[in-house]
Amino acid sequence: MAEKTQYNIRIEDQLKERLALCAQKSGFVSGNEFAAEALNLYAETLVDLINELRKIEEGTIKRQREQLLAKLTQGQESGTSRRK
Repeated sequence: MAEKTQYNIRIEDQLKERLALCAQKSGFVSGNEFAAEALNLYAETLVDLINELRKIEEGTIKRQREQLLAKLTQGQESGTSRRK
C-alpha cells in the first residue's frame, strides 16, 4: 500500500459536509478518502485533456503554417507571372 501524506488545507464546512455525503453515497470510508480519490481522478483527467489540447494546438499551428506558406507561394507565383 502506498504511503499516505496528510495535507492541511482549509475548506468551508459546506464542502466538508458535501465530501462526507459523497463518500457515504459512493462507499468510501470518509470524506477525506473520497476527496483524495476525486483529486486523483481529476488530476489524471486534466493531464489527458492538457495533452489532447497540446496535440490539437500543434495540429492547428501546423495547418495554419501550411496555409500561410501556400498563400505566400501563390502570391509570389502570381506576382512573378504578372512581371513577365
